[in-house]
Amino acid sequence: MLLPNLSGLKNHQHWLFLDAQRPDETHGLLVLGVKRSLTLDRPEKKAYSRISEFVGTAHGRCFGWVAYDQLRAHPLLDLPPQTESAVRLPVVHWIEPEGILEFKGCGPSAAIHWLSAPDVAVAQLAEEAIRQPQTNRTQSEVNPKRFGISSLSHGQYVSAFQKVQSHIQRGDVYELNLCREISGNLDGPWDANAAFERLVDATSAPFSARLSWSQTDILCASPERFLRRRGHRLISQPIKGTAPRHPDPKQDQAIAEALRTDKKERAENVMITDLVRNDLSQVALPKTVTVEELCGIHSFRNVHQMVSTVSCEVRPDVLFEDILTAAFPMGSMTGAPKIRAMEITAEVEPVQRGLYSGTMGWAEPNGTGGVGDFDLNVVIRTAMIDRASDRWGVHVGGAITSLARADFEWAETQLKANAVLNALDAQEANAPFNAAPHDP
Repeated sequence: MLLPNLSGLKNHQHWLFLDAQRPDETHGLLVLGVKRSLTLDRPEKKAYSRISEFVGTAHGRCFGWVAYDQLRAHPLLDLPPQTESAVRLPVVHWIEPEGILEFKGCGPSAAIHWLSAPDVAVAQLAEEAIRQPQTNRTQSEVNPKRFGISSLSHGQYVSAFQKVQSHIQRGDVYELNLCREISGNLDGPWDANAAFERLVDATSAPFSARLSWSQTDILCASPERFLRRRGHRLISQPIKGTAPRHPDPKQDQAIAEALRTDKKERAENVMITDLVRNDLSQVALPKTVTVEELCGIHSFRNVHQMVSTVSCEVRPDVLFEDILTAAFPMGSMTGAPKIRAMEITAEVEPVQRGLYSGTMGWAEPNGTGGVGDFDLNVVIRTAMIDRASDRWGVHVGGAITSLARADFEWAETQLKANAVLNALDAQEANAPFNAAPHDP
């Protein structure tokens, strides 16, 4: 699959968002320049309303993120301190770009459409990036030259896992997402474009994005949508349940079927789907919350995922900030009940999540000073690289329930981290490898 050749734009700020990729086609948005921006370095109680005001006063679509650590401004939470993640980013960062180029396909026959155009010179470079993609990429075997250390060693992970299960047995929570960070030094030259190409080639994830902020590169290969609004319709697509792909079609089908019928994975997915139903009910018209798909198996290039789709019709009085207040952070990355799960998470995870488990995407003004349509992903399968400090970080996690086993959960985190680490030419140091889960 071809990707835009972004090397000609290296002197111009640009972000790339890919959307609903197919193996033979690239579709996405190339975001160019910055007219104005909103940056919040720390969690703020009015963060969501400030984003809404920023987008509502824009002349077109805006792009940005909300980090997981925004939860520390939640009025019901008093969380213990945690070490900052290896790569620190603003909790909130949104931009109104100078130009937005929508494209379908890469190469001379690509279909392109300017949603808003920058100056002529930059516009020409952007079109060349689409029309003349990088075509001489070579795929080589992974030869790790960077090594990362986990914030939770295998033994510490098992201990944290046991603490979580103790909370489950006491009835404090019935599901919790336990995460760890793998981080290290760059130790050599860094090519963000090449790394992103490797990541997309390995995953073909539908909510992939390549962003930069200051001296930081963000490479995201997320398969999960957090929230999308079109008109009055709001949908969320939580993921719970992961299994590896297999090159043999029969084996691959058997793995997918094993995931589909796995009682533990289905229980996880149903629990979070129910939590999402409750979140959406806070902003929905009565009797409109619907589970359109329950525990569907969606297959990506490197993994099978169990995905559910929940939708509703939004009440006319509901604002963008009301939706985020009801739903963020997403249940698939916290647990249930959500408040207690977030408290326990901060107790057992030594490192803050930063942008990981947050959301990034776009939102556009509704013409009356607020936010209209938007599309936001879940920031998972993502690498953060700080070129100034020479540091990189990759978070990974999974859901813990009463049926979970520590060895399988550890293996699942390794499976999820694999494609991202490979894209960085990195591997986790001194970590025991467990057999992949759901391998029949």
